[in-house]
Amino acid sequence: MKIGEFAEMNNVTTKMLRHYDEIGLLKPSVIDHSTGYRSYEAEQSHYINWIIILKNLDFTLSQIKEMLSGPINCKKMIYELVRKRIEITSAINEQTQKKLEIDKLVKILEKEGFQMDKQINLLSIEPNGVHEIKKNIPNMEMFLETAYNISALCSENDSIMVLRFDISHFKQVNDDYGFDVGDSVIVACYNIINTNIGKKLSQAALGRAHGDEFIIFAKAEKNEIVKIAQSIVDDMKNYNFLAIGCKKQMGCYIGGLISQQKTVANIRNMIESSIEVINQARKEGVNSVVIEPF
Repeated sequence: MKIGEFAEMNNVTTKMLRHYDEIGLLKPSVIDHSTGYRSYEAEQSHYINWIIILKNLDFTLSQIKEMLSGPINCKKMIYELVRKRIEITSAINEQTQKKLEIDKLVKILEKEGFQMDKQINLLSIEPNGVHEIKKNIPNMEMFLETAYNISALCSENDSIMVLRFDISHFKQVNDDYGFDVGDSVIVACYNIINTNIGKKLSQAALGRAHGDEFIIFAKAEKNEIVKIAQSIVDDMKNYNFLAIGCKKQMGCYIGGLISQQKTVANIRNMIESSIEVINQARKEGVNSVVIEPF
């Protein structure tokens, strides 16, 4: 059938089909060399359907071309789909946090008596929104979902890590400077950790365990874990906590576990057992790091 008929049958444009032909993604069954007209077979609709499905999942055309070029290893296909799921989950989590922060800002403005015909100075609003931002830090449920997705992408020989981070003497901050300053310290520590893992790990999960503790999960070797942990400690030492109202220079404890067992049960056990490892770090003193095999 002619290109126009094939395009109409599959709800695509002729321009799109010509582009797919040019990049070698979907070739016509016949090209009339005298006129240049392209013709397609009805059976090629199955191919175009897969292109539409994968494109709708945000795979690039080059990725789609590779995936449809011939028989594909099932494990590789699952790997690509799970990787894409991680990207989508991460984007959803990020947008959810932004939505919550917007909701909080709307409530603050409404509380200040905001009306559409009234001007308001944002800088005059009391800075009490940090607590809400702190609450929006990814929780354990989000953390576990991302951790399981990362684990599913690992090969048999890959190592996984769990790092537990605790702020030293945090209760004293709340007692001496108030909960608003305590919230600011938690957000600052979260940003320090998040920045480090973002620079050094391609895929990682970061969540808040409870109180002033954070959990990191990632695919990583022991030397990577040690470097990341030490980098976090160094950034804690160099951070200006006075600028956020905390007159005490804060430190931390980091306990880590590494394993090649990637079952859901093992990940949960590693998270639970990381409590014991961070207790060892506490015994060694502020800014100590303890990494052990699991």
